[in-house]
Amino acid sequence: MVKARVETVGEVAELVISAPPLNLVDAQMIGDFESALAELAEDAHAGTIRAALIRAEGTVFCAGVDVHEFQGLDASGGAHMMARLLALVRTLETLPVPTMAVVHALNLTIGFELSLGCDLLWAAEEASFGLVEATVGLTPGAGGTQRLVARAGVARAAELVLTGDTYSAATMHEWGVVNRLVPGGGLLDEARAFAARLAAGPTSALAVAKRLLQTARDHGVPAADALTPQETGRIFATRDAAAGLTSLLEHGPRRATFRGC
Repeated sequence: MVKARVETVGEVAELVISAPPLNLVDAQMIGDFESALAELAEDAHAGTIRAALIRAEGTVFCAGVDVHEFQGLDASGGAHMMARLLALVRTLETLPVPTMAVVHALNLTIGFELSLGCDLLWAAEEASFGLVEATVGLTPGAGGTQRLVARAGVARAAELVLTGDTYSAATMHEWGVVNRLVPGGGLLDEARAFAARLAAGPTSALAVAKRLLQTARDHGVPAADALTPQETGRIFATRDAAAGLTSLLEHGPRRATFRGC
């Protein structure tokens, strides 16, 4: 059974976690994630997809890593495992298309960290989140700590990571971690519609916007400023920029039809 797969509808790809009932991440799922993300990256760079979302099947989004995977690891083995999990988040984060996490239920440890690797995080009102590694004597190793700092600030990230507590989606929304709270029954439909809207946008321009956002997050405003002229300047050579400017001049403030190039 494949535990993580890609489904594509039009120009939106969905990375689906499917290992009910708990969607625990084990060795097989890690491999399935690596394959699925490689497929997403290839399709994104080829222009066959223009947005992606990650979702899960079942009553739990992700209950974290199967603890059996950690048993018997020494320092070297633990570092290798954490590097492999972090690589999943970084691959997702660097896709050159807009990404969304769509969280409908409980989402812990690596599931939460994968969600933090997306550009946008939507959650059902009944969802909950936690980096609970402290409860078993560990600390988050797939980038969740630092990505929480970027979204929520050091103090709130410290509370969440050091306690290992679970927090409601409403609290995560208040803290700036979750972009939107949606009633659970309509979450996936609304998210899919929003992803389709992103996929209809100027893909090259959005990829540049992602790079500038991540540069500002990781290195500060001066570093993003240093990249801005060259990064934004080359967008003017795209077909989408020409179409957008022509549409504005001929039809006024109406969204142009973009082709993603």
